[in-house]
Amino acid sequence: MAAAEVAASNDQYKLTPFGRLCTEGRTAMTMTRPEMAKLVNTSPRDISLIETGQKTPPAHYVVLVMGILGLDLEEVEAALAAQDPTYKLTRVPQPRYGDVR
Repeated sequence: MAAAEVAASNDQYKLTPFGRLCTEGRTAMTMTRPEMAKLVNTSPRDISLIETGQKTPPAHYVVLVMGILGLDLEEVEAALAAQDPTYKLTRVPQPRYGDVR
């Protein structure tokens, strides 16, 4: 295999900041990608693509993973912003009871 092919092959396994959080969280729980995939109703391949930055994680995936692995919201948002400054978890403002407009 040529040096360029080896470098390209290794690039696909580099974890994004969010991917690192997920991998560390799974490792702490002795959970595999296939086990995580079952819990979030996706494939191990999709998890790999998300963790290596080849696929943008949907907000619902991020929220599910945060809950399963007990990840901190601010830490997750910082990790996601580090890999894509435009990424935002969607937040819908909730009206407070009694507010009249």
